[in-house]
Formats: sequence, C-alpha cells, structure tokens
Amino acid sequence: MARRVLTGGIAQESHSFNPIVTLRERFTIVEGPAAVELNRGANSTFGGVIDAACEGDVDLVVPTLFRAQSGGPVQDRVFEEVSEIMVDAAKRGDFDAVVLPLHGGMLTESLEDPEGVLVERLRAIVGRAVPITAAFDLHAHVKESTLEPLDFLAGYLTNPHEDQSATAKRAFQAAMGILDGTFTPVLAATFLPMLTLGNDTTLSGPLVDIHAYAREAVRQSRVYDVSIFNCQQFLDVDGMGQTVLAYGNGEIDEAQKVANEIMRMIWNHRDDLVEKYPNLDDELRKVRESESSIIIGDQGDRVAAGGPGDSTYVLNHLLANCFEVETYIPICDPDAVEICSRAGAGNRIALNFGGKYSTVSPSVVVEGKVSGVGENAPVVYDGPSDGGTKTYIAKYAVFEIGSIKVLLTNQPYAYIDPDYFRAVGLDPEHAKIIVTRSGYHFQLNFAKIGRVVTADTPGMTSYDIDQFAWRHARPFYPLDRIEFEPRQYVRLRR
Repeated sequence: MARRVLTGGIAQESHSFNPIVTLRERFTIVEGPAAVELNRGANSTFGGVIDAACEGDVDLVVPTLFRAQSGGPVQDRVFEEVSEIMVDAAKRGDFDAVVLPLHGGMLTESLEDPEGVLVERLRAIVGRAVPITAAFDLHAHVKESTLEPLDFLAGYLTNPHEDQSATAKRAFQAAMGILDGTFTPVLAATFLPMLTLGNDTTLSGPLVDIHAYAREAVRQSRVYDVSIFNCQQFLDVDGMGQTVLAYGNGEIDEAQKVANEIMRMIWNHRDDLVEKYPNLDDELRKVRESESSIIIGDQGDRVAAGGPGDSTYVLNHLLANCFEVETYIPICDPDAVEICSRAGAGNRIALNFGGKYSTVSPSVVVEGKVSGVGENAPVVYDGPSDGGTKTYIAKYAVFEIGSIKVLLTNQPYAYIDPDYFRAVGLDPEHAKIIVTRSGYHFQLNFAKIGRVVTADTPGMTSYDIDQFAWRHARPFYPLDRIEFEPRQYVRLRR
C-alpha cells in the first residue's frame, strides 16, 4: 500500500514595520488533487513536495495551501483558518508523515513564530511516531520554538533562490528516511543576533566559501544535512539573527562541530557581509550611454522583502531628469486602479498615485493616458527562480506618461519574473528600463532580458535599518556592539 503524506499550510514573508496587514485576499489558495496538478514540476517548495511524492509513489493529502507575496504581518484570523484546516486533517489521520512547504519568515498580528505554532499543533495530534519535516526560505527566522516540534528542517542553499524544489525534496527524503529507519535525526543548532546587509548572495562574496564548507561536510558524511539561515532584515522579534542547523544521523558530535564552525565563519565575515548597492544616478547614466536595456531592483521598496510596493522614488527621478525611453514601472495603488478602470482604456486623465506608505518620495500628480485595464491576468514564471509557478495579477491598469508605462495594481507584487509585464500586454524585450520590486531573485529571471542591477534607493526595505524603531530584536550586530556568544540548541533522538 502506498504511503501517504500530509502537506500544505501557509507561506508568506513578513515585514514588522509595514503597517499594511496581509489579509486573506492577498493569498493564492489551493487544495486537494487540483493543487497537485497545478503545481507539478514547479520550482517551488510545494512543487518539490509533489515531485518527490511522484518519484517515490507516495500519495499526497493537501487540505489547503495559502501562499502570498511578502508584506506586513498576516491577519490572525487567516492563520487560524489555515491552522484549523490542517489540524482537522491531522485528526482524520490516514497518513504516514507530514511535509510542510512553508517560508519561515512569517509573522501574524500576535505571533512571532506562527510556523512553530502550526507545527506544534500538528505534533500534538500526531504524536512522536509520525515524522514532521519542513522546507523554509533561506531568509527564515528560525528559533528553538520552530525546531522543537520538527524532526527535520531544510533551508534553501541559494540566494537568489533557485533550489526551492530541491530544498523540499530534502525535507521529503528525510521524512521517508525516518519511516524507513535509515535516518535518525539529531540536531545541533546555533544562533547569533546578527544581520547580513547587502553582500549576502551565494553567487559571490563570503557565503560562497561558507556554503562550500557546509557542502563538503555533507559530502564527507560528517553530517547528514546543513542549512544556513540568514534571517531577513525587517523582523523585530526576540531572538532574530543568523541560524545554522547541522543534522547528524544518530551522531551529534560532528554536527555540533560543523554548526559552530560555520557560525564562526559567518561572524568572522560580519563586516564583509555588509555592502552598499550601486547609486541610481550612476546606473541611469549608463542607460543614456548604452544601447542595452537595464532591469532595476528598487532596493528601498522591495515587495519581495515586505515593502508596500507604492514608492514613486524612481519614477519621480525619471520624470525630473526627462528620461524619454521606453520604461515600465510598477506601483501599487488600488484607488488609482479604480479611477483608471472607470475612465476606461484609451482615455486621458489626470491622476494622483503612489507614495501613500512609501513616504520617501511624494505622490505623482500627472496627466496621462489609460492604455489598458483588466483583472486576473495569468502569470507563469519562466524561472529559474520559482520556475513554473502559476499566479495572477488581480486588478490592474496601465497608465502612460509619454514613454513611461506605469503598471498600477490593487495589490503589491515583487515582479521577479518578466511574465508579470507580459500578462498585461507589456513586452519586456521592448523596454529600455524596467523597474522591479525585488532585490535578488529578479536577477535570475530577467538576466536574459538585459543588464540587471539592484539600485541603492531609500525606503522601507533599504538596508538603512537604523531608520526603524526596534523594540524586540536588539541588541544585534551591526547596530550594536555584541560579543561572539552564540546560543546553542541540541536535540538528540526522540
């Protein structure tokens, strides 16, 4: 009889200082066999669970999966809805393991570690005999309460992220190994209150060597698995910082050594992991001097990092400097979308938009042409980051200011894939300048379109982190002088 695995849950990355609560309407919700068919082969954590199950002839039970782009903390009632659905499914039983495709960086209005709460509720139902594993984003906030109810946790090993599916497969295979008796997870975890700020990709810089060390430890069978979590930079929660997990297969000593050695490497490179991004003026000057196109990550308002997506900083800069090249800029403004929709495509109107939450640059007041309106425009990520993922743009309008085309939406999106623009009739191949609401991941997916760069712009998601009124996370490096005194957590056999 085929094994059965319970999967699903809720995935979102939160920004403590974004005042816009993430409501139910922001989530894409799937369930049951239709969810499996929709996400088969996708380079996402859910896609990885599906593909691993197919490869192992394992049946999946999907009570629900809520997924949203980054934003403010999730409304409590949304988390409770998902939790109740998953707990009810757990009570029905008839499965051998639980594998959860989550994010790890989510907050709710009242919870600092909702993923840990969800897993703990499931653990209370299934007991210790049923393995529970999970896959998290590399930027997750992981603490002891997250780890205690889990048998195994896998984190992405790449930034920009291109191993989402592979990460979920590690979690799935760990669950199968526990069931088969070939994997007895013991965990050594170490935590340090420190942030990485800018020089923290796995394509260059200190993390290249750090991850190479971790891979070698696994290759040499010193440990079963290693995950390095560079916590995202906008979570004002207790215990926020770097986390290293090293799992042994029944043996803890080497796992402890590896976890501590990696954390020491991170600490030794603490200043190297801080870097300023290129200047916007310099990058735009290159546009005037070159025939090639540029895709700009607006560092100060990255929806991928939880920003509101309504910054007008880059747009106002282009208008002030009279750039007359084909340009696409996305801005979230539900009121402006409604005004454009009422006016209708083809009509010229005066419009006031943007800058309601991102206050570093004023709203734009300008006359232009509504060239398109619509809703539920389907988007399919070409990848490699999240390749195959299917989503949609809810309500939108395209507003033209000369050669600048502003994509107005009623919800914020990160635009990590060119298909967001194709979905509304804008061909990325025709633009000289494209602005995205991402800092890292868009670079993988837009590399075939033109030169990609993240520009140093002000705003809620810039790495000027002393702009925030921190209440819980401090002290942490680099805002505070701290000693190298990592917290330790060890879990032996259950």
